[in-house]
Amino acid sequence: MLKKLRRGFDAWGHYLLALLCAGVILLSAAWTRQERTDEIAGQQALSDQSQRLSQVARPEQETCGWPAEGGVLQGYSEAPVYFPAYHLWQTHPAVDFAAKDGEKVYAMMAGTVSLCENGCVRLDHGNGVESLYRGLKQVSVTNGTRVRKGAALGLAGGRIPYEGEGHVCVSLLENGTAIPFELDERNQ
Repeated sequence: MLKKLRRGFDAWGHYLLALLCAGVILLSAAWTRQERTDEIAGQQALSDQSQRLSQVARPEQETCGWPAEGGVLQGYSEAPVYFPAYHLWQTHPAVDFAAKDGEKVYAMMAGTVSLCENGCVRLDHGNGVESLYRGLKQVSVTNGTRVRKGAALGLAGGRIPYEGEGHVCVSLLENGTAIPFELDERNQ
């Protein structure tokens, strides 16, 4: 019986081998197609979720009031900016406003005080939006205080790391990431 099998294999073996290879190729193609289908379905689900998130009604960001009497010294910049006092290049995800020692610092938008320490005040404006004020030497609000736009937060004159004194540094954050902001027109 073994001799018969051997003779059959010698005569038909190449066909069996070709059939086996074709089977392996077909199984591989089916497997790859299923993986690609799963990948496309995953990408489509992510795209659908992203589209739903972008369609969520995002309230229009109001313009911000001026936090200090002085003008803008250094604007928001995602590109590195040179700070000559420290010979340092770094991004500046905030806006610096000229503020004399003892000058009042104001809330740019209404919110609730969520941090008061080391010359910093953070206001929570809701929906993941916060503002951070640095460079205060005296703070006149406490945690949990609800403030209106234009309310005094404290007095300028504190030192800001890497930036020095003589100004107030303000950041607007959305979900923890600094974003640029627009200021109200000033009545000159």
